[in-house]
Amino acid sequence: MTNLQLTVFSVLNSAKAAQLFADYCQAQNIGVHVEVKAADLAELYCTETDLAAAERELARFMQQPKHKRYQQAAWQLSKPSAENAAILPSINWQQALLVAPLTSAVLVLCLLVYGWMQLDWPSAAKWLQLNQPSQLWRWFTPMLLHFSLTHLVFNLAWWWLLGRQFERVLGIGLLVNFTLSVALISNAAQYFLVGPNFGGLSGVVYGLFGYFWLAGIINPKQGLSISSGLAGFLVLWLVLGFFDLLWVSMANWAHLAGLVTGMAWALILRKQSGRH
Repeated sequence: MTNLQLTVFSVLNSAKAAQLFADYCQAQNIGVHVEVKAADLAELYCTETDLAAAERELARFMQQPKHKRYQQAAWQLSKPSAENAAILPSINWQQALLVAPLTSAVLVLCLLVYGWMQLDWPSAAKWLQLNQPSQLWRWFTPMLLHFSLTHLVFNLAWWWLLGRQFERVLGIGLLVNFTLSVALISNAAQYFLVGPNFGGLSGVVYGLFGYFWLAGIINPKQGLSISSGLAGFLVLWLVLGFFDLLWVSMANWAHLAGLVTGMAWALILRKQSGRH
């Protein structure tokens, strides 16, 4: 593996602006990276081969920081889109596999399992439901099961948005450990408190919500956070689920266990600076 030498070529007084510029450069295949020091301080790094191009783009960015080209690049890199015919994120798979291979792999696996369920539900349930706890893989595989298109789209959109950010900042190894541990604990909670008839990635998604929520409070330099308004809405949604006030049946204990486990991970990684 070749180690690329990165040098600091600029410092910006806005972490959001620095991230916006770095996202645009990455979309243009210019090797710019950002390290957030604080909300009002971020360093821009670049490879020597791309330095001239990065400096030209930075000069253009400083003249028109609100130009739509930068917002479009950020959207393409980190936002889910539900505008295509399949109501699924529009993904640059080549870039996704390089930047977030695990996030992409789980998304594809969920899509394949959903297709399998449509063709042969008894076979999918036989192999993936947590109905034989002595078979250890079943403690993890319920996260791949989705029982409606709405269920699938909701979970995969949030997984793509949050999982990809987590993987970019903290790396594939931590995302593997995070995903498996949250899936195990959330599935176990739902199984022991309710039973085996459940499925979905939402336990892990709630784990990511919990992580981003607490990490944004106790470790903002890491750069992973969600707004307090969104956090409040998710807690409200969880409470409504427990009181059975929603029109859908929800794996409430899996959601709660996932949320708590994700917050525990945020405490464990509270001193982790991350990479950007």
